[in-house]
Amino acid sequence: MATAIRGRELHRGAVIGVARLTDCHPDQGPEHCTSPWAQRDVHHMVLADVHELPLPVPATGALLAWRPTRDLVDRVLQQLPHLRP
Repeated sequence: MATAIRGRELHRGAVIGVARLTDCHPDQGPEHCTSPWAQRDVHHMVLADVHELPLPVPATGALLAWRPTRDLVDRVLQQLPHLRP
């Protein structure tokens, strides 16, 4: 993890970006899941259209999937107006 984040501030308790979830699949071993982030024996989420926010938006989330409030979505989309529906 250190090689990916070196020189970057790690924000906690905030939304730092958005992404589209395109797939979720069980671990298929290192010959199929070659990402250095791939944890073994768990399901892997595949993300696309990843957008980093210019500024973190304070938020309280959860370890599992959770639905953000409308206010939180609005505050995030203020920084990414091209993603507004």
